[in-house]
Amino acid sequence: MFSDLLKKYRKKANITQDELGIRVSQIVGYKITGNNIRSYESGTNPKLEVVESLALVLGIPVQFLFDDSEYALSQFSNNGIIENIKKVPLLDGYVGAGSSGVLDNLDITDYLYIDINSIKRAYKDKDIHALTVLGDSMTPFVDNLDIVLFTKIKQGQYSLTDGKYIIQTINGIMVKNLSFKTNGDIVISSCNSIYPPEVINQDETQESLDIIGIVVGRYLKN
Repeated sequence: MFSDLLKKYRKKANITQDELGIRVSQIVGYKITGNNIRSYESGTNPKLEVVESLALVLGIPVQFLFDDSEYALSQFSNNGIIENIKKVPLLDGYVGAGSSGVLDNLDITDYLYIDINSIKRAYKDKDIHALTVLGDSMTPFVDNLDIVLFTKIKQGQYSLTDGKYIIQTINGIMVKNLSFKTNGDIVISSCNSIYPPEVINQDETQESLDIIGIVVGRYLKN
């Protein structure tokens, strides 16, 4: 079970066996090679400190390397063992960052287990969803194939607060910085300076801009 779950979460994190060995080595203070990781995924039992380091690098509770079933999750939650972990559904599709995103439906493809402290405080108790990012316009906040966490908002029911949002325009679904000006203009910008900002003036129609959700966190693959 441990070997299968280690392989599962390593692949979900998009980390090679050699890369995982290097990153674990940096934590434990001695060399863990790709061959060591391969042996763990084949049935060899590592030391406890290595197990803890594996979980840290993969961004999951240690318990999930032994049992990540729904029943186990509920037991852990009831006992307060993972009270700081939030289960977040990963939606089918992707959100564009310098490219056009696609979200044809709200199907769930997977679940992520997120440290609740990585979510903005005001939104920890809200329903959170996740979308994979495609493109590099929001680096260094998120890079290509990283994941953004967001809570949905209804059109017209958001406060005019500058921040990162999931939006839909004629170019598709994107993650962008929004800045709401006192004159009514909305500035759409990226974190990557090579992408120029776009200004939607108040006297222009803003109906083409649909604000889907506010970004409340991120899940980095590397």
